[in-house]
Amino acid sequence: MFAVPVITFLTDLGNKDYYVPLMKGQILAAQPNANIIDISHAVEPFHIAEAAFILKGCYKAFPQGTVHIITVDSEQELQPACIMVRAAAQYFICHDNGFISLVLDETEIEEVINLPFFAEDLVFPGSRIFIPAALAVLEGKKMQTLGTPANFLRKGNLLPVIEESIIRASVVYIDNFGNAVTNLHQSDFERYGAGRKFRIYISRQEYFQEICKYYGEVPEGEKVCLFASDGFLEIAINKGNGSGLLGIKIGKTVLVEFL
Repeated sequence: MFAVPVITFLTDLGNKDYYVPLMKGQILAAQPNANIIDISHAVEPFHIAEAAFILKGCYKAFPQGTVHIITVDSEQELQPACIMVRAAAQYFICHDNGFISLVLDETEIEEVINLPFFAEDLVFPGSRIFIPAALAVLEGKKMQTLGTPANFLRKGNLLPVIEESIIRASVVYIDNFGNAVTNLHQSDFERYGAGRKFRIYISRQEYFQEICKYYGEVPEGEKVCLFASDGFLEIAINKGNGSGLLGIKIGKTVLVEFL
């Protein structure tokens, strides 16, 4: 058993309904001292790429033994599966919908199992499948006793398309300030750009020719392009809602052209 169990929630369930409190109640009834962390319940419904971006940005900050419960699913599969993954000395419980491949490097993954369930459990898998599995791990049960060894579905849609002189990035997340975050990391930009001049297009007419170090390098109300604290390219407006004012939505292509 864990001395002070840490369990996180990442869902698209919102804060209006009883679903999240129900799952928390199940945990606290079995583990009264559990430290429950709400990563977010405001993920766009069924948007696994957005959920993956959020968890990828923070899971490494959590202590060993943390159990992450992710209930975001893209769609109802013909053959749905639920998995538990042990990676980076933490546990991840989610639908097998490609989410794990968007969050974790395969070199981090130590063990993967399919979690058993009945068809009726899919009405509320978070409560009926994920929570029992999480509690079993916190009680000290080995993963191999909770399910069967498995692989996991892989997706690659969080990766930019990189060519010799062009990088086709896409907006994968819009934060609370309206800043549009792309899937282009600074390390890839610098490696493939190799010091060349560039243009970063957000439309045919609008582009950036320089990357700032912080928002305040431009006057209030002006658009700005920078690498955020997590290293990903971000389009914003200083003291403004960049995505709203610039018409940027999740999935939009951001084209980087090296000159």
